[in-house]
Amino acid sequence: MKTKYATFYLVLSIVILSATHAQDRGGEQTIVQAKRLLVRAVNEAKRDLFVQAKTMLEPLANNENNGALAHYYLGYIGYQMGVVVERMDKERAVAYLDTAVEHLEAAIQKDERLAEAYALLSSCYGIKISFSPLKGIILGPKSGSLMGKAKSLAPENPRVALLDAIGTYNTPAIFGGGKDKGFAGFKKAAELFDRWKDADSLQPSWGREEVYAWIGIAHLDRNEPIMARRAFEKALEINPDYGWVKWVLMPRVAAEEGMKQ
Repeated sequence: MKTKYATFYLVLSIVILSATHAQDRGGEQTIVQAKRLLVRAVNEAKRDLFVQAKTMLEPLANNENNGALAHYYLGYIGYQMGVVVERMDKERAVAYLDTAVEHLEAAIQKDERLAEAYALLSSCYGIKISFSPLKGIILGPKSGSLMGKAKSLAPENPRVALLDAIGTYNTPAIFGGGKDKGFAGFKKAAELFDRWKDADSLQPSWGREEVYAWIGIAHLDRNEPIMARRAFEKALEINPDYGWVKWVLMPRVAAEEGMKQ
């Protein structure tokens, strides 16, 4: 009788493990598919594509193995919705940034070593400060602490470096930022991207083209349209469909070149 029960529980354990493994594999495939959709969403700045990716990822948020990454990408969607789709419109962007904050905090609770979640959360707080400078008294130190944690966990991560540089570039020098420091940060991030290899297909992989968009912006701010064009061309070499550069920044540099003629 004992042997019969032992066999039953062994079979039951195998069934449960197999079902769990299949669920995890299904979750991983969903994350990969959502990532592909997010590339299109960012390229085209289309709300519907972000919403589709959000719908795919939400059921995974409570998954034991994939929940942290699901929350991270949901946070990334909120960040991009505020920055890209709403184009930093205060009245509409803040709600998306608040959602991003909630998901990124949940991601960190599930995985305290997820450096990219700390960095993105820091950036969300930084943008919220730009909308309401008085909040900088509270959110400024919090943002700085989060970015410090991200850099300590992943000092060679190019997305951490990029987000840090964006924050520095848009922070007045009196508060520790500055255009020159931010520009140096962009160039460092570009170097890190050249050396970086993604751990696997589930991990974040965005930013390779974005860093050159920011380098180009920095050159425009320095009144260097030729250098800006080269940076934007590099971004489009990496991602020919990158709408921000293709439809916004390239026309801007063309206009500035025309003014110099």
